[in-house]
Order: sequence, then structure tokens, then C-alpha cells
Amino acid sequence: MSRGDETGARTGPGGTARRTPEQERQAAERARRIRERRAAERSAGSADTGETGRPRRADRAGERDSARPATAVQTDDDAATPDAAGTRDPGRAGRGTADRAAPRDTGGTARERTAARTAARTAARTAARERAADPRHRRRRLVALAATVLVVLIGLSAAVWWALGSFGPPVSAVEVSGTRQIPVHDVEAAADVGTGVPLAAVDTGAVAARVSAIPGVASVDVGRIWPDTLSVTVTERTPAALVETQDGLQLVDVTGFVYRKAPPDLRLPRLQLPSVGPEDPATLAAVGALRALPEPVRGQVETLSLGAGGSTFELGLTEGRRVLWGPWSDTAATAQRAEVLGPLLEREGSVYDVSSPALVTVRR
Repeated sequence: MSRGDETGARTGPGGTARRTPEQERQAAERARRIRERRAAERSAGSADTGETGRPRRADRAGERDSARPATAVQTDDDAATPDAAGTRDPGRAGRGTADRAAPRDTGGTARERTAARTAARTAARTAARERAADPRHRRRRLVALAATVLVVLIGLSAAVWWALGSFGPPVSAVEVSGTRQIPVHDVEAAADVGTGVPLAAVDTGAVAARVSAIPGVASVDVGRIWPDTLSVTVTERTPAALVETQDGLQLVDVTGFVYRKAPPDLRLPRLQLPSVGPEDPATLAAVGALRALPEPVRGQVETLSLGAGGSTFELGLTEGRRVLWGPWSDTAATAQRAEVLGPLLEREGSVYDVSSPALVTVRR
């Protein structure tokens, strides 16, 4: 039996083998499966395609590897139906070659992905421009820039100050100003700034605290005069009255503070109150009344004491005269009482009553 008879193929004129309808159907089915598999491979390859529409090198190599078994199957199928001379069907071979040579249609997908990326970049640039044009965005950027500059300046200042405090010029002089009754050398001794100490390293707060402890000092301002001078500006207490204490006659300043022994030649009104201090309401009212008096009248006041019942003031003047001041708690009338007392003292009398500024009286 011939080979054509064994395979069930028909032999045409000239000895050429012809396929049966069943063989044609099987070959068409195999070709269809091969095309479907290649289409699936092209779809999977297009997912990894770059902007140029070309698959990556590793994927292309994998595609070639996966295509080889398909070609081998196709060759085996064609070889299964040879003619008597061992030749394959020219039409089948032509179809397989055409299928292998057909290009994969991945350009459309690559173009779509490239267009999508371009649109995304354009949208991002548009959003960035819109944010830059937003006034709130500009304010936030300015605030962030200002904060950054501030932090940098603080860091530089700290570094410079540390360098001056460690290696800067030392203090060579202490300049004292504002003193009238306090000796300058007392202020310099209280400042107690050692020689060789860098000017930037001096604790100005500690210096001010030591100088403030001097009796008669109301406030102190300590500063630096570069390159090597420490300045100490003193504000002395202003005496307003005198008070008799266990330590002798003491000065009382305008705040009611008793601060030091009074000089023997100083003439000021004496407070004759149960207690004298900056927290005593009667002391503050007495100092306020004395300061409200005109200078010529204040020079005539020798004492200030409590009246009957302790709710009023009584001023003792020169030549034995007295002034009934009225309730010391009524500080709102202090300025009016001081104003009418000056002209009233020009009249002859020994007792002057200004407790009611609108109705003053003079008694002989």
C-alpha cells in the first residue's frame, strides 16, 4: 500500500497528494488556534509596550520563544500529510509564512498611551500654574520663605553671639550714669564685672539685680557699648517725705517705699502714720496729696498725720497752722483740694478746711 493510501490522501494527476476534507478541516482548526494564541500574545505584549509602541527586549525575546513551539506544531502538522514525493501543501506552507510575517498591530495602543501621558502632563502643568496664580498659595509660599529666612538668621545670630561670648573682646570699663546721691564707686562695686570677661558673656540681668539692691536705686538699665564697655544707667528714687523709724529718720519715695537714712540737712514733710509702706493705702494717699501740692505750699508742710477717727488727713504747717484735708480715701478730690489751698493760705487764719473744695473755710 502506498503512503498516500496509508494517510487517506488522494493522489491527483502527476502523483501530487491531495488532502481529504477532514484533513483540510483539521488544518484550518489548527491554524485558527495558532492565530488566537498569537493574538492573545500580542494583547499581553501591548500592556508592557513603551511610549514608542515597541515591546521591551525581554518581552520580545519571550514572544519569540513562545512562537517557536507554534511553528514546530505547524511543521509537524504539515509533515503529517506529505505527498508521495515528501512535499508539503504549498498553500498551507504559504499561509503559515504569511501568519508569521504578519506584523502585530500594537501601534494604536501605544499611541493611546502616549496621548494619555501627554494629557496628564498637560493637566499637571495647568494645575501647577493655577496653584501659582492662587493668592492663598502665594501667601503660603511667602510665609514659608519668611519662616525659613528667620530660622537661618536666628541660627546665624546664635552662632555669632556664641563666638563673641567665647572669643570676643573683654570688658575694659564700666560707664555709670544717672546717679545724683549714690556714689559711682558703689554702683561699680555692685556691678562686679570681672576683668577679662568677654563683653558678650556678661549677664546683664544679674548686674542689674545687684545694682538694684543699692538703697535709693529705683531702676537700672544695663547695656553694652561695643567693643569693650558696659553701661549702667541708674534711676534713683525720688524722696517725697520722711518717716521716723527705729533706725532714725528715713526717706520715703513717691511709691511709699522707705529706702535709706535721710541726710541731716534735708527738709521734707514727715509722715506720722501707724505704718508706712508701698502697700499701705494711707501711705499712698499721703504721698499723693503731698505731690499734688504746689511747690511753695509743699515747702510749708511740716507734718502729715491722721485726723480724728483715722479717716482724714491733717497737715501741720509752719507757724502752727493746720489744714483739714478731709477723707484721705477720697483721692478723686486731691487735685481740687491742692488747687484751692494755695490761695486760701494767703488769708489770715490758723485752721484751713479744704475737705470740701467747693466750700472752704478759714478759722482764726
